[in-house]
Amino acid sequence: MKNVYLVVLFTFLACSLHAQVKSFHAEKVEVSAGIGYGWLLNSNLSPYGLHYRGNYDGGIQGSVDAFYKFSKRFGIGALCTSFSTSGNYSVGPALVSEDIQVNYVGPQMKFSCDISDRCILSVSYGGGYLWYTNKGWQDETEYKVTAHSWGVNINCGVSYRVLSHLDVFANIGCFGTTDIKKSKVESQGVTTEEEMHDPYKLSFKSIGLMAGIRVPF
Repeated sequence: MKNVYLVVLFTFLACSLHAQVKSFHAEKVEVSAGIGYGWLLNSNLSPYGLHYRGNYDGGIQGSVDAFYKFSKRFGIGALCTSFSTSGNYSVGPALVSEDIQVNYVGPQMKFSCDISDRCILSVSYGGGYLWYTNKGWQDETEYKVTAHSWGVNINCGVSYRVLSHLDVFANIGCFGTTDIKKSKVESQGVTTEEEMHDPYKLSFKSIGLMAGIRVPF
């Protein structure tokens, strides 16, 4: 995951340097990348059920988005967000260790307004596809749990123009779903499907703070 974030960072730096040598009067496209921390809200990331949902509080969160601006105030685009966390806890006499990743991708609508000549307030929201991956161990037994669902998101942020084609931004955002009813479990060469209902089914809701860079073209 760290390598992915580094690749994204270097790509954005290259795009920014390229954009500085160009002179556009109308900026039609903007691409952003950010990283931060997300806190879980009444979520259950443990496949062992309700009694183990408190073992996860939050995790590292990163996102990449791109928008086409129809006007200075309105744009449409796409968002890709990733949430990563890990945990260790006991299930009866067994020790469980898990690495969990939740990915989300979906179309977006964005509205912006000027606060000052260099500062912009923006709100974006949308719906998309969310998938959950849990690579874990119960004592010496390795397993993998996967699940997917539809999700929603909303982000509110402030950006500041530092160069002619480079902004820095900070935002607060939420994304998640409450409708993960089925999951697939792979362990010891056997794959099974499980269906869970409230209050034992998987659920994911996160609120996060992120900072990053934006390159308008």
